[in-house]
Parts: sequence; structure tokens; C-alpha cells
Amino acid sequence: MGTKKDQPHNSVASIIDNTNVEMSLDLIVNGTTVQEDEIERLRQRVEDLELTVVEYRNQMTLVVTSASWKLTRPIRSGAARIRENKFKAKRVARQLKNRGNRGDVHKVLTAGLFMPDLTTLPETSPLREKIDVNTLRRPPEADGPLTRPEGDPRILVVAHVHYPELWADIGDRLARMPQTFDLIITVTEGSAARAIPKIMHRHPTARIEVVPNKGRDWAPLIRLANKGLLSGYDAIAKVHTKKSEHRIDGDAWRLSLLDGVLESPSQISKIIDLLHEDRSVGLVVPTGHIAGTEHWGGDQPIVEALAYRLPMAFDPDELRFPAGSMFWCRPWILERLSDLAISDDHFDHEAGQYDATTAHALERLIGVYCEVAGMNIVENMDVSKRLKEYRRNPIKRPNIYAFYLPQYHQIPENDEFWGEGFTDWDNVKKAKPLFDGHRQPILPSEEVGFYDLKKPEVLRQKAKIAKDHGINGFIFHYYWFDGKKVMDTPLNNWLRDPTIDLPLALSWANESWTRTWDGLEKNVLIQQTYGDDWANRFWDDISPILKDPRYIRVNGAPMLTIYRMGQIPNQAESIQTWRRRAQQDGHPALHLLAVMASRDFEGIDQTVVNQLDGLVAFPPGSQVQLESLLDHIPPQSNGLTGDVLSYDAAFPATTIPTNQAIPTIPTVMPGWDNTARRGQDAYAFHGANAVTWSRHLRTAITQSEGNTLFINAWNEWAEGAALEASVRLGRSKVLTLGDVHRSISRSLKTVTQHQHTGDVT
Repeated sequence: MGTKKDQPHNSVASIIDNTNVEMSLDLIVNGTTVQEDEIERLRQRVEDLELTVVEYRNQMTLVVTSASWKLTRPIRSGAARIRENKFKAKRVARQLKNRGNRGDVHKVLTAGLFMPDLTTLPETSPLREKIDVNTLRRPPEADGPLTRPEGDPRILVVAHVHYPELWADIGDRLARMPQTFDLIITVTEGSAARAIPKIMHRHPTARIEVVPNKGRDWAPLIRLANKGLLSGYDAIAKVHTKKSEHRIDGDAWRLSLLDGVLESPSQISKIIDLLHEDRSVGLVVPTGHIAGTEHWGGDQPIVEALAYRLPMAFDPDELRFPAGSMFWCRPWILERLSDLAISDDHFDHEAGQYDATTAHALERLIGVYCEVAGMNIVENMDVSKRLKEYRRNPIKRPNIYAFYLPQYHQIPENDEFWGEGFTDWDNVKKAKPLFDGHRQPILPSEEVGFYDLKKPEVLRQKAKIAKDHGINGFIFHYYWFDGKKVMDTPLNNWLRDPTIDLPLALSWANESWTRTWDGLEKNVLIQQTYGDDWANRFWDDISPILKDPRYIRVNGAPMLTIYRMGQIPNQAESIQTWRRRAQQDGHPALHLLAVMASRDFEGIDQTVVNQLDGLVAFPPGSQVQLESLLDHIPPQSNGLTGDVLSYDAAFPATTIPTNQAIPTIPTVMPGWDNTARRGQDAYAFHGANAVTWSRHLRTAITQSEGNTLFINAWNEWAEGAALEASVRLGRSKVLTLGDVHRSISRSLKTVTQHQHTGDVT
């Protein structure tokens, strides 16, 4: 009976199942038809929209090329000027208010020096995580070539293509380029690849990089910087296929930006010339497209998080950046993006955001770079005026000399004092961070290595790198202790090998050698004394060096620097002895310099100063502004007993006195942190990097008035004052020096050419 009762039930189930199958098949067939119809409608819609875009673009082209548009340009420019002046007025008001509240002139900046409160970053930001800054590594390939080719300017155009239908607007305007140029196109993977055949057809030598849809136009630019593809150029134009859905004038804005960058062959030539000649220009931006603090939005904490990776102090009240991210620039600016040590992983996933992403923050950071580096952002309409002004008053390039430490080789004294085989590299390697965010140890890059100065080829290599990047010579620290010479092997190698193409001069480090590395009279290892007839004996030792044809001279007179003139007995008599001996050796004179008084040692009597040819500022011992940051450093458990100072505030604009009888030679340091030598007693200038170094260097060049500039130092690794390439920042500091050097030397050549053709009035 159970079976009989089950039969009807099974029959019904079968009917239902068969019905469902038939209905499912019918739905699939009908659904396919529906989907095909929908796809066809969407395809037609896309075609209609594309035609609409083309028509709209044609209409906008007619508008922006019309006579009325050109005639009203002064009105639009004037309106932009008014907005800019309002912004400047507000900025000045803020500065006056801050100055009044502080009661002093100097504003110590901390934004960017320390990691911001992570809760202030958007919850989805990839930068919202605590990082160990000592694990950051600048990509080695980002440095590009050691030297850049001379000759005709090398120009690069970088274009990002996300909307293939908008490529034509860029392609058409590239025809306005007045000279040959390299072209790098980054193309978003997917539908944007449709533009590649069109690009290659018109620009067969262009380099195409297919990139993920992440980070808008900035993540692709970071990729190029990290690969070193932006190095070796004199000027770079950055453009992209831009759509701004949140703007009703998005298309007009895009075309205005493109035409502001690639306006005409003559205007492009002027922009390139300005970037070549005026070293103070970082960006040239389409007229009316400089934005300010009113456009911080939610990006300030992200910019602070990015700046912290260097670290780099900046003033949030001074924000000026190229709105729209299309501009001309000095390549050095874009090369600094690789200093951040970020990649695609540090960019937000694309979700149509119009604020508070890594890409938006980088758009602002590029303007911050200019401000911190001491460079100007110039609007297109001001290019001609700025170029004429610079050609009337070009910056004169000084002779640049870097102090050089000849310590990195084994000597008996170090074996005795510190252990067998000791050099300063041992101190460098063992340094430890003393506070959160402290960059230690500061290590040389692989290409520099822990070199041994006993090998003559090391000095030969350093000489070439220094010369290629604008160093005119080295100032060797000379260790002479009343007849006893120490660490003189590199100098002897130089004397024996005339093929080492390196001008140098001596700086007598006449202070006692102490265990605490500070020259003070405690824990003395080698005492600095002055025995009978010491001045003549000192001259006897240095005389062969001064006679070398490579030795640095000023109007034929060999240059000699004394570190602690105030410690020398019978100073006036000693100076007279050396000047007499110089004439006896056949020199027309002696160019004698002395280091200025320091916070740690004695001054020089004015009667002695009057007998010198110049004083030398020697930071951080003198001529620096000391602004402690200890109040901003979190409580430590590692026993920091020294001080942490602001590198940004170290060199105020009026450092060098100008009203004295003899000149003062400005000196600038690329950084300072003697943790490797002093441990917990160290004092460090926090915030040194290529960008902040750039501003201090440019200020010092202006102060030099085209004469002489010293740098402290080329290779003081244990004191955090080295131009040589490091693991963290690569060659960025020496490349910064080279960038300034090339700009000035080329600008003088260009000005001379224009003077010959009567262009300068």
C-alpha cells in the first residue's frame, strides 16, 4: 500500500520537474534574446555618446580658438589674478597672526617631520599604517645615469591615457612642439589600449607603458620615476586625458589645461628656456590654474604621511599647487617622487573619488616640493617677463668646494685607540635610532660601499663623480700634530699620481683628537701642541702639496684654511711667517682663510681677522639657527640626552654678515646627525633630504655672490653630512647639486649667446 500511495506523488513530482526544466530552457532562450537586444541598445548608446563627445569637443575647440575667447583672455587672466591676490592676502594675514602669537620671526615647521595621527587619514587610505622609516628603500634604478649628456636640451613629454577617445586632443597639440622630444605614454590596461595603435602610428618611437587602473595619472608617474625614466632630461611636460565628472565645465577645463601646457611653438620654447636658465623655477603652470589652501580638502594628513617618509617639514599655510596636474617642470621635481619609496600598493582602489586619496595628495605634494625646495611656480602668462628679467640679472655660479674626510683607511693610531682595523665605517654601521622616526643607521649605497681610501682608484672615482656634479674641488682635512701627521695616505696617493683629476686644498684641523669626537680638552688621544718654530715646520710639511699644479688657487695664491685660528699662539707672527714662505716658494701670495668662531670654541681677535683673506662659516658649529624639536618627540625609552633640531630652520635667509672688512664664505651642510659617533649624546638636525637641501643650497649660492661656496661635507658619514649616495636616498643629494650646477652654467652660456645677438637690454 505504501508503494501505491507513493506512485501519484512521484508522478506529480516528475511533472513539476519537467515543467521547471521546460520553463528554464524557455527563460534561457528568451533571456539570451533579451540580453542581445540590451547589448545592442547599449552599443548604439555608446556610439551616440561618442558622437556627442566628438561634436562637443569640436564645439569647444571652436570656442577656445575663437576671436572672442582670445579677446576675453585678459579678463579671465585678470580674474585669476584677483583670486590669487586674495589668496596671498589671506596667507600674509595668517603669517602676521602666527608671528604675533609666537612673538618671534622664525616659524618652526613640524608638519611632515612626524607621522600624523593615523586616525586623521581616510579609513581606506593605504598609507594608514605605522611604518618603520629605516626599512624604506629608494629604488636603485631611480637614480638614472650618473651623468647627463650636454648639448641641445633634452625634452620629455609624459602623457597618461585613461580615456582613449580623448587622446586626439593631446596628439594634435604635440604637433606644436618646436623641437625633437621623447614621448612616454602610460596607458590604463583595458579599454584604453584602443589608443595604442593610433599613438604608435603618429609616434612610432614612443615608449608605451601599460599600467593598472589605480592612482589616476600619479601612480603611473611614480612608476616612471622609480624606474629612472625621468632622469637625463632638461624639461618635462606632463599631460593626461582628463575627465572631471564633478565639474560642468570639465571638457573646457581639460582643453584649457592642454593649451596652457602646449600653447604654441614659440611659447613652448620660452618655457623650456626659462626652465633651463632660471634655477629658481620649478613648475610652469597654465594661467589661472594655481590652487591654494582652499583646496586642501581631506588631503593634508595624506601629504603629511607622504612627507614623513623623507622626512620633510612644510608649511600647510603656504600651499600652492598646479590644479589639474598638467604642467611643465624641472625633471628634478619629478625625480623626487622616487624618494618617497612608494608603489602601486600605496594608492587607493579606484572608486570615482574626487578628494582624499594618495593621487590627490601627490597633486598637492608636487607644489609643496617647490615651496620647500625654494623654487617658484610660474604661470604661463608670466613666462616671457620672467625670462627677460632673469637674462638681465642671471645668477652667477660660485666655485663650490666640499670638505673631505680622509679617515676611511686603517692607521696605527685607530688600531691603538679603537681596535685592530677600526675606521669610521665601524661607527656608521653600529648607529641606532634614538626616537621614533629617527633615520639611523645612515649607510652608503651599494655603488659607494664601505670603501678603503688606501686604494688610489677610490679617490679617482670620487673625483670624477664630484666634478660631474658641480664640485670644483675638495678641501681635505689635514691632521698635523706638531710634526706628527695622521690619516695622510689618501693625500700622499694624490701627490704620487698626477692622473687623479682632482683639485684640492688643505684645511688644517688643528685641535686635539679626543675620544668624544668633539675636539674639547677631555679624553684626549692626541694633543695638539705648538713647539719651537712650529710655524716654519708646518709650512715645510705642506709646501710640496701647495706646489702641485692641481692645488686650488685664488688669483694664483694657494688656498689654506685654519680650523681653529684662535687656538694658535702668536697668530699674527705665524700668519706673517706663512705669507713670507709662500713668496719664497714662488707663489704670488697666500689665500688664508679661518673658520668663524663656533659655539664650542674661541673667537678670533679682530686684529688677526684683518690679516686674513676671508672667514669661513662652518655649520653646524656656526651660522645656523638652532630650533629644538624635543617637545614634538614622543617620550623615549632609549636615553636620548642630546638634542634634535630643525634642519628646515637651520639656515635663515640672512645667515652671512655683509658689513665686515673681509668676506665671509658661506657654507651649507646637506644634513647633520652625529649619532654614529656620539650615541645618546648626539645632536641631529631632523628633516634633511634632497628637497630641503635644495633650498639651503640655493640660498647659499645667492649669498656667495658668484665667488666661493663651501659644503660640509662630501663624506662625513658618521656625522650624517654626506653628499655621496646612501641606501635610503640614493644619489638624490649629489644629483640636486648637479641640477643646480647645470642650470647655472647653461644659463650663463645662454645669456652670453643672447648678449651677442642683442637680446639683452
